[in-house]
Amino acid sequence: MTSSPNKTKKATTTMESMMDSEEDAIDDDDDEEQTLQGDEETTSITIVDDLYPKGLPDSNSIIKHSTIPPSGFDQSQISSSFTPEDIERLKLSPDNVTVPIALMLLWPDQYGSQTKARKECRRRKILVHKGPLLEVPGEGGGKKLTFDRERLALVKVIDRVKPGETLAIQTRMTHNYSECKNHHKSAPFHLPIIYQDDHVAIVNKPEGFVVFSHKHGGFGRENVYSCLPWVLEPPKAGVVSVLRRPSPVHRIDRGTSGLLVVAKTKPAMVELGLAFKERRVKKTYTAIVNGDIKEPKETSISSDEAKKLGVCIGNERETTSWQLIEHALEEQSAVTIWRPLRRWPLENARNDTVSLVELKPKTGRYHQLRRHMAWVRGCPLLGDKSYDGGGLAKTLRNEGFYLCSNKVTLEHPFYHTRTPAGKKEWDLNKRKITKEMESLDGNSHITEEEDGTILIHCEIDLPAKFGEVEVVTHSDKIK
Repeated sequence: MTSSPNKTKKATTTMESMMDSEEDAIDDDDDEEQTLQGDEETTSITIVDDLYPKGLPDSNSIIKHSTIPPSGFDQSQISSSFTPEDIERLKLSPDNVTVPIALMLLWPDQYGSQTKARKECRRRKILVHKGPLLEVPGEGGGKKLTFDRERLALVKVIDRVKPGETLAIQTRMTHNYSECKNHHKSAPFHLPIIYQDDHVAIVNKPEGFVVFSHKHGGFGRENVYSCLPWVLEPPKAGVVSVLRRPSPVHRIDRGTSGLLVVAKTKPAMVELGLAFKERRVKKTYTAIVNGDIKEPKETSISSDEAKKLGVCIGNERETTSWQLIEHALEEQSAVTIWRPLRRWPLENARNDTVSLVELKPKTGRYHQLRRHMAWVRGCPLLGDKSYDGGGLAKTLRNEGFYLCSNKVTLEHPFYHTRTPAGKKEWDLNKRKITKEMESLDGNSHITEEEDGTILIHCEIDLPAKFGEVEVVTHSDKIK
């Protein structure tokens, strides 16, 4: 078993079950200054977005590079990093090592294992420059080192490198999603964009479509993940760690419509995954339930109490009454805040009545809202064949169930103080960013809080089928 030069902690995210971020992400490094080691001295080169050396092919750019010292690697470093068995098996010496081993010795924080280093080689992300780098005139009469493309080549896992040779990491600095579209000429279905920038997007998923296709098939292209490359703009050149294909960071049921958050970069994927895991994303759903839903006094709470529970109440008065459901699902805590909005008479419904309700989940258990309404309040979602109990409810299933994720508030995954570059970009472009949002579908806006937090707020209209349920007079609205 191979030991690593530096055992670094691997960040875990809630997205591991959705995708292998190592396979789908373009790993990048945001260091602006890289160092090239020459035979005699070290020359520092400052690299900016439009000056990254071209890789192989020309659509790639070199973002990091390091020259193996003229005397080779330090023997003590090799001995302390790898077992005697590995040294013997791979025939490692200071002046002759395999490419994966060289990557681990040059960048131990980035390549903590041979598996990771080998993957990078197979993905055609590692180049080798045979012989010394070219010395060309620099600014102010100085000099700089550059690559001779005649000596530049893609490596193989079995290749070995020697002193004086340079290893380089390349990635794409311009991005497009055309390669994800394969041979198809159009998107599989219409997917409205509610918000998007270079890092994150929020789309309005139609009812009847899954977010991801089943592992063993079943929906083909008829899923949000397949549709995203057609509708979203790729990040502009220079944005680092761009995902090869934009990916949703959470799921909503096939029968549920509404807002779905999508990451465009690997850092955004991590930040958003953590935000969902820590329940910092505030979601609001609207549903029509089967029955005249009751509001028990013992489970009634005020808006102020609801806010303390961590749900987004907005500008509601503190005297507004809400209902609290605390009912575990699969032995896990499950909390829903809800309130009724209005009622309609409807034939074949329970008590010949249906109710429009607003729901704010604090947790995100499987079918939480559907099961809480059916099992705790005794009013399943209208048309929900899984939980409506059958009987006359079967006659109300023609349009599917009535549930829409129509509001969401979340912290921007890049424009925050934890990322100085993101905060700087926001400060420089906040007016432009705000203006661009005016051209998008739906009601979306972005705000800066007193503590510097940048929040995205999105809201959409309810689907047309909500309005097609028989409506009663204004006097039937809940006071």
